[in-house]
Formats: sequence, structure tokens, C-alpha cells
Amino acid sequence: MDTNKKLRGWGRTCPAGHGLGESKEKKMKLSRIGTTVVAGMLLLAAGAFAQEKGSLNLTENLSVQGKVLTPGNYKLQWEGKGPNVQLNIIRGKEIVATVPATIVSSATANYANAYGARTEGDGSKVLEVYYPEGKKFTLELNKSETANN
Repeated sequence: MDTNKKLRGWGRTCPAGHGLGESKEKKMKLSRIGTTVVAGMLLLAAGAFAQEKGSLNLTENLSVQGKVLTPGNYKLQWEGKGPNVQLNIIRGKEIVATVPATIVSSATANYANAYGARTEGDGSKVLEVYYPEGKKFTLELNKSETANN
């Protein structure tokens, strides 16, 4: 037996004479490919259920389904399948409101984090829509539901 068999694909010799047989080499390649495919599928599945995040800097009092949001920085997180999601509005570490929202596609990406509000008859303003920076959609807050927090 030749003690300096070449290992395929490695360009080295094995002093003990243990060469990798062609079938063993194929099994190892298939095993690596299979592992890579499974890992990729898991990453895609995890991404499908991941929370989306954004931020918002309010410069005025806005109400969200009966709750008043004072000026300041807020984090927004939403999750859900399809166009209907749950939007959490967070200040610091506290969720100040959870409201249902609808994702509405747009043709172009939003330039910056922004919001749209409507003025009520008494002069107060109500948050109606959120424009997440860099995304090609908006989040329209549903008016008929009540806040969970």
C-alpha cells in the first residue's frame, strides 16, 4: 500500500496511508451542503417571525387610542403575519401602548422616521400613521380598537 496517498481536494499526503475514498468524500460534501441548507432555512424562518423596529421623536402631545404620548423619544416594535400587526410604543423600558396596525405598501422607501396625525375638534392630535425610515411601507393605526395598556 502506498503510504503517501493524496487526499482529494486537500493537496496533502497522508503519511499513514489513509486516503479518503471517493464515496466517503461525497458523503462529507453532501453532509456539509445539507447542513448549510438546513441552517439557511432556519435563518429564513426566524426572520419571518422577527420583530420589526423603528424609532420616533415626538415634538408635541399626541394621543394613541385614549393614551397621551408626551414629547420625547419612543421606540416602536411591531410583529405579526400579513398586513395586520401589533404595534408596541415604548418609552425607556416601558410599553406605554399596544395598538393594532395595518401595513400599507408604498412605491418608495420612507426618507426618515415620521408620523402623521389628525387634529380633533378640541385641538388635540391623534397619531394615525407611522413612516419607518428606509422601509417601503407605512403603519396605519387602526381606529376601532382600544389600547391594551
